[in-house]
Amino acid sequence: MTAPTAAAVEPADGPLAYLSEAAAATAAVQTAGRLGILTRLDGGQVTVAELAAACAISERGARLLLAALAGLGLAEGAGDGTWRAAVANLAGLAAIPRMWAHLDGTLRTGQPLVRGDTPDGAAGFYPGAVGLLGTMLATAAEHAASLLPAAGAAPWSLAVAARDPACLVTAVDLPEVLLATRRAVTGAGRERQFRFLAGDLFHIELGHGAYDLAIVGNLCHLFSQAANRRLLGRLYDALRPGGTLAVIDVIPERPPTPRRVALYELGLLLRTTSGRVHQLAAYLGLLHDAGFEPPERHCVAGQTAVLLAARKPTNG
Repeated sequence: MTAPTAAAVEPADGPLAYLSEAAAATAAVQTAGRLGILTRLDGGQVTVAELAAACAISERGARLLLAALAGLGLAEGAGDGTWRAAVANLAGLAAIPRMWAHLDGTLRTGQPLVRGDTPDGAAGFYPGAVGLLGTMLATAAEHAASLLPAAGAAPWSLAVAARDPACLVTAVDLPEVLLATRRAVTGAGRERQFRFLAGDLFHIELGHGAYDLAIVGNLCHLFSQAANRRLLGRLYDALRPGGTLAVIDVIPERPPTPRRVALYELGLLLRTTSGRVHQLAAYLGLLHDAGFEPPERHCVAGQTAVLLAARKPTNG
């Protein structure tokens, strides 16, 4: 018997292995959502036997599915034979594969499933997504807060407020989304540090030279270059001289696009009409044209989330 040639061997981390694992992970989350397992874990600690009985599945199946969810970082054993959710709002994860199920229709029509890039669409979509986004971005937000002088929308501003109890935050968002933001702020015990300004960021009155720091977190990818040019120009006017604009987003440095970023950008097709992942050069051009100094660049979540911190000149 001869060994297969190197060209015929699939690397352990190659595309087929990745696709197989991704399909299994998606099936595990979808199934756990349909069976009510994610909701049950959100409700508190549960044994394998209790979960099996509550969700009408076998104990072996419950044990293996819990192990798979633990491998994904979504569930964890408590050490006493019980299991619990490892992240908040675990049941909300079921919405992710449901949205991707509409990709074929969106590809055919060119029309997104939801319009997260318009006030009406965002008002309908993001209130239900705020909790999940907060969980997904928590680690990146804490890292970003350690790099910023003092804040934008939760979770970014909550992380800043936690590091600097003296700072005062104006959270700007649509009225429907601010309801979820208020709940997050109350849950974190930071009410005294926040005020809430409801409205469309492209049109609401922000004042002139009123803020030390403006955070644009996870937002610019929803819009075109032209829309982002208007947005950054408005924020330049809202900052005091010497103030800082923090742009946090998926910002590749140069082509080719990494796999994770390419999949993320494909997902924008489902919720925007002109959103895209903008390259670093595009942001540098926008910041320069708005009048900002060259930004500092920091990776805040591996190579995926990037923080660009740009100062408004002191004579600006």
